[in-house]
Amino acid sequence: MSDLSELIKINKNIEAQNEEIIRLLKKIAGEEDIAPKNIAENQLKPFPENPFDFSTLGYDDFDDEEEEIDVIIEVENPHFDDSLDVGEVYFMEDFNPYKISIVNNEVIIDNFDGSYKARDYYLAELVANELVKNNKCFDESTVILPESVMENLPLTLEKCIAEGAKKVYGPWKSMMELLNAPQYLQTKLQLDFYKTEDHLIERVFKE
Repeated sequence: MSDLSELIKINKNIEAQNEEIIRLLKKIAGEEDIAPKNIAENQLKPFPENPFDFSTLGYDDFDDEEEEIDVIIEVENPHFDDSLDVGEVYFMEDFNPYKISIVNNEVIIDNFDGSYKARDYYLAELVANELVKNNKCFDESTVILPESVMENLPLTLEKCIAEGAKKVYGPWKSMMELLNAPQYLQTKLQLDFYKTEDHLIERVFKE
């Protein structure tokens, strides 16, 4: 029996005993006799193990696993579908998709939407340079998210999915935003999080 159930049981017994004392006092005083409330039965009858069992209230049953609404963002020609070469990295900024490439020590940024000039691509460039140094490329469509995505991480991830991303590196500080976000964001993407620049490089090149 739980502690709460035990306390409730004791309280019920005390109430019953008080009622019996009052009855006896009234009887001694010559007042009208009050029928006992079967103290023995109250004391011996076990109190329900779970006093807060609402299973009989008749609420409609709901499935434990609620059906989730799938990604609502649609992209006609997903930009992250193409494979990446050595020194190439996809990144997002303000829900806009980009690709950064390091070619002959020159930084080239492809603006897929063609409407906004990228500004926050330092981390993507950092990763691209490390890929060139190690002569490596990502095995699958991988996106680097800057810290500017904070407070908008779920929507940014939905855009990444719509654009064809498979793996995403995001800022550690934004991880809590996923607590109330749709579960499919974590099942349709391989998510990894970085705390610092060095930590990001470490995560990218982990075994």
